[in-house]
Amino acid sequence: MPDPDHLTISATQSPALFGQSPYFTRWMLYQHFAKGMSLDGGEDSRMIWGKKLQPLIIEHAAAELKLEVRPNEGDVYHRRGKLGCTRDATIICPDRGPGALETKCVFDYRVWMTDWLGGKAPPKNHEIQLQQQMLVGDGDEGRSYDWGIIAAWVCGDVYYFERKPIEKLWFHLVENAIVFFDDVRLGHEPDPFGVPVELPWLNELFPVDPDKAIDLSEHPDGPQIAEAATQYHLAKQQESAGAREAEPLRAKLLAVAKDAADVILPEGMRVRIRPHGKGKRVTVFIPEATQPIPEDILSAG
Repeated sequence: MPDPDHLTISATQSPALFGQSPYFTRWMLYQHFAKGMSLDGGEDSRMIWGKKLQPLIIEHAAAELKLEVRPNEGDVYHRRGKLGCTRDATIICPDRGPGALETKCVFDYRVWMTDWLGGKAPPKNHEIQLQQQMLVGDGDEGRSYDWGIIAAWVCGDVYYFERKPIEKLWFHLVENAIVFFDDVRLGHEPDPFGVPVELPWLNELFPVDPDKAIDLSEHPDGPQIAEAATQYHLAKQQESAGAREAEPLRAKLLAVAKDAADVILPEGMRVRIRPHGKGKRVTVFIPEATQPIPEDILSAG
């Protein structure tokens, strides 16, 4: 849950400051805090079921760990400086005092084996989220927590990842939050990262200017962008065969173009952006390579 007053970066949002969020980028956070864009992308069925299962996972964790667990019944949001969090629950240990308890649901083993490394470690965004919950602790009037647990429900089984403070990460969380809000105050807007999660905002915030072109033919990044354009062109040709590589490349090209209708690239390449329904159509033009003269013709006569 984000800060309703937009005064702090929540524990769900902060992974974006490190490029570790699957839901937001730093550019999206800037748009949210500086321009009021909503980060609420709606709930899919797994998110809905995750919320339904959360009280049961908390109850199970209390019984299995034999510790007192206090669910955050009212979704209370705590703040410490420029950081904040809405914990799922607080877990109480007689020796260590209060800690943060965060629940997660994993609905298929493919995600468990890839994102969670088969139970060896939680995804980085979940690690950052829990560390921020521990750092925030009781908020400005209290103290940070010295420990925390991620309880992961995986297809009916529950696994626990106990964590201690990562002091270096805590320092960077505080520092990055301060720098971020300074950027918002000063109007230092970052560039889009160029990933699929940004696509709806790239379409909405950058309407195509039909008279605007960007010339990157001599730019140092031109060859790299041209390579992305080439890969996008090839991926689109293979879409009927089930290729799924086009969308990330399309996001990258739209992030470069922003509101431009044309992007001029090295070797005569060009990317054309045109409005298409509620989105944008991206077309890559690649000049045909000059055909070499066959050697037998050169040697003839």
